[in-house]
Amino acid sequence: MPQGTTWIGALVSLTGLGILFVALDIIPTDPRKFEAPHWVVGAAGLAFFLAGIAVIKAPPPGTPEAVAAGGRFTSWWSFALGLGIVGSLAAVANWVAFGPGPRKFQGGIAIPFVAVSGPTGEWTGRAVFGIGAVLTDLFLLWIVARGLRDLRGRR
Repeated sequence: MPQGTTWIGALVSLTGLGILFVALDIIPTDPRKFEAPHWVVGAAGLAFFLAGIAVIKAPPPGTPEAVAAGGRFTSWWSFALGLGIVGSLAAVANWVAFGPGPRKFQGGIAIPFVAVSGPTGEWTGRAVFGIGAVLTDLFLLWIVARGLRDLRGRR
C-alpha cells in the first residue's frame, strides 16, 4: 500500500476519533457550542473514523486484490465498514431533516468570480436534507442487501 494512502487514512481516522471523543465528553468542550445532540456529533465522528480505516485497509486501485474484489464485499470487515460509514451518515442526515427542534441553514451559489450566499428557510433546508437522507437510507439498504448476498455467495 502506498505510504501516502496510509497517512491520509490515519489522518482521517484520527480526526474522526477526535470528534468522537468530543461527543463522548472525553475531550471537554463548551456544551453551548453544540447545535446537535452528542449522538449526532458522535455519528459524524464515527463515519470519519471508519472511513479512515477503510482507506488504510483497502487494496490500492489496479492491484490484483482490488481487481479480484471487483466492487464486491469480500469480507465481513469490508461489509461492516461500509455499513458503519453509510449508516452513520444516514443517521446524521435523518436527524437534520426529520429530527425535533429548529434548524438554521445557509445556502448559496458560486460561479467563477461571483459568489452569493445568505440564510435559507428552515423548511427548504429540511427538504434538501430530507432528499439526501432518503437517498442515503436507500443506499444503506442496498449495502445490506448487496453485502449479505456477496458474503453468502462466498461460502
